[in-house]
Amino acid sequence: MRTMRGLLCCLLLLLQTGCWNRVELNDVAIISATGVDWQNGKWVLSYQVVIPKAISSQSGESGSAAVNVFSTTGDNFRIAISKASEETSRRLYFSHNQVVIIGESAARKGMGPLLESYLRNHDSRETVSMFLSKGSARRMLEQLVPLEQIPGAAIQRMIANEEHGSSAFRQMTANDVLMELLGSAQATSIPGLVIAGEGEGTDSVGMLGKTTTPTKVRLSELGLIQGDKLVGWIDDEQSRGLMWLTNHINKTTLSFSCAGGSKSRASSSAKILTASTKLTPEHVDGKWLIKAKVEATGLLMEYNCPGDLSKPAEVEKLERRIEEEIKAVIAEGWEAVRKQGVDVTGFGTLIHKRYPKLWKQASADWKELFPKTELEVEARMKLNSTGMSGRNFKDAQKKAGGG
Repeated sequence: MRTMRGLLCCLLLLLQTGCWNRVELNDVAIISATGVDWQNGKWVLSYQVVIPKAISSQSGESGSAAVNVFSTTGDNFRIAISKASEETSRRLYFSHNQVVIIGESAARKGMGPLLESYLRNHDSRETVSMFLSKGSARRMLEQLVPLEQIPGAAIQRMIANEEHGSSAFRQMTANDVLMELLGSAQATSIPGLVIAGEGEGTDSVGMLGKTTTPTKVRLSELGLIQGDKLVGWIDDEQSRGLMWLTNHINKTTLSFSCAGGSKSRASSSAKILTASTKLTPEHVDGKWLIKAKVEATGLLMEYNCPGDLSKPAEVEKLERRIEEEIKAVIAEGWEAVRKQGVDVTGFGTLIHKRYPKLWKQASADWKELFPKTELEVEARMKLNSTGMSGRNFKDAQKKAGGG
């Protein structure tokens, strides 16, 4: 009996050793970013492959890019991926893929095949960040980024910094896009990437040896997706208004003028530290009304207006001025989205949750009803600090000089 138990334990130990699905590093090509284009009636998939030797501190190699970009073409995604074996000695490994960039032509064709492929591929990551490109997605993958060896990782950090520092855009993962496109409104928004500058691109390591590069990859404009197709763009400021409306402001800087009005120069600014937006849908006289209540706190960063901020009444007046600016920013974003007729605000989802019976009637005509929706915004701003001086620098200087 003891012998049988001993043999059984040995067999169990044998089963515990090893890993049946392990991946040998020498057998795979690690993908750090993927690009999707639509050219000549076919899908073109581009891959940013990490070159381990180029990033190893012990390799002794210099002047070599840490990534290599190549493309495959096919009538569908799986065919295009399978063709990679025709030009690479290693199997593509997507588990470390951080970024998916979709070219404008592919986005207008439809993202359905890409999302379908993601749902079926076991190597796909739900946390991968998705972007749109005004031009070729492959061209975007070829760009090198200063301070970072792997461009895909640099773009991932770029959107993370933007989301928590400026909040004009938010990071959209594959899961976020899927959930919103499968939601009530079947619409979403994805940040865009452009190659900014005067040159053709920064795709050579030699260009990084200078103190400045001719071009750079930067976030620019927000793409609006309806169904699974790109239908239009809104600019950075309109996107920031949308972020305020949809409760995606983390920290941002808000500029405002002394007198108010669109023609007044924004000479002062406040740093928004916290912000929250609560949306409440209402059905009034057969029409939809969305009430937005915004609460924010922040610090005064730049002040070029008249008035003595050592007086509480002047601080309250300033807070009311900032509130008006918040409402103006939201209104600009809302008008841009309403004009495009794409419900990336999530209004349809809110209505569906609060008025499920009415939503059954409205859902079929929501594309026509959405632009007719009215928006009321209430904003409340609290300045935690106005700085060390009650007056702006010029007024304080005059007072010190006896003027």
